[in-house]
Amino acid sequence: MSHGKLREDHNCQNCGHYVEEHYCTHCGQENVETRQPFHFLFTHFIEDFVHYDGSFWQTIKKLFLKPGVLTKEYLSGKRNSSVNPVKMYIFVSFVTFFLISIFPSHKTEYNDSSNEPISIENTEKIQKALNATIDTLQNKGLTTVEQSAKIKSEVEKNKNANSLEDLNEESIENLQSKVKNNVPILSPFIEKYQELRKRKVSDEQLGEAIVEKSLHVIPKVLFVYMPLFAFFLWIFYNKKKWWYFDHGIFTLHYFTVILLSILVIFLLNKLSNYIDSNAVSAIIALINTLIVLYIIVYFFLALKKLYNQGFIITTIKGAILLGINTFIFSIIVIGIIVYSFLHV
Repeated sequence: MSHGKLREDHNCQNCGHYVEEHYCTHCGQENVETRQPFHFLFTHFIEDFVHYDGSFWQTIKKLFLKPGVLTKEYLSGKRNSSVNPVKMYIFVSFVTFFLISIFPSHKTEYNDSSNEPISIENTEKIQKALNATIDTLQNKGLTTVEQSAKIKSEVEKNKNANSLEDLNEESIENLQSKVKNNVPILSPFIEKYQELRKRKVSDEQLGEAIVEKSLHVIPKVLFVYMPLFAFFLWIFYNKKKWWYFDHGIFTLHYFTVILLSILVIFLLNKLSNYIDSNAVSAIIALINTLIVLYIIVYFFLALKKLYNQGFIITTIKGAILLGINTFIFSIIVIGIIVYSFLHV
């Protein structure tokens, strides 16, 4: 119930009917003053989702602890006892975006306090990754054999470099020139690499910046990906019994769980940045791993509860669905990582 001030006039401002108590029995509009204190905008917004009767927290509790139950109840018609799934997702998205946005993005700063070279671990792995990328571009016809050979030759010259400092400016500019002429699509990566080298950004700093930047982008990607996720469910389940709408409700609930999990992981990672303790970092890393595992297990349990199929069929369908979505989302995540790398 709203805590807005009631009007003394009992004529509904919306339809003109007489209002006996708090709400108009004809149109349902609340008979409160149209002008309220400024803070009412915020309290009304929160109240609309949280319902001071506790239905919001009951919904969250049931959503997390009883996979699939909330979706099943909603589709069976029990809707007043829980928050609408669309409103729930919008509210959780708002909270997630807000909390993530109030923390500034990680900026990799130039560090001139140390003259020590900044080491690059696993140089051979980096070289193999570059060569694999070049081979992929060649196989897709984006580069010729000669162009690929030239770039690989330049990479080979620097394979023994143990640090960014070992790569001289001339060598990097030479590589950048060849890449720009032969494979322009890789040019932004070389430019970013050169920029990071000048700023003396370590591998650890770069990794932290990419993770943080990715966490800012993933919630937005999840929202766009939801219709596709529901579409795959629609393909795998009886189309006469289950409508696309039903799969959409399942998806909204599941993605709400994912979104809240991402928020928890983000906040835990932020906490670890302020606590300089290996033990705390290890515990947080363990918690993050358990959260990810729970999201996966949750998916199977929710499928079993809602669609009410046998354990084996649910496991097979769940594994296939998880595999398809993991494959597609992995490509998206790679794109997010590339985007994050180019914007750190």
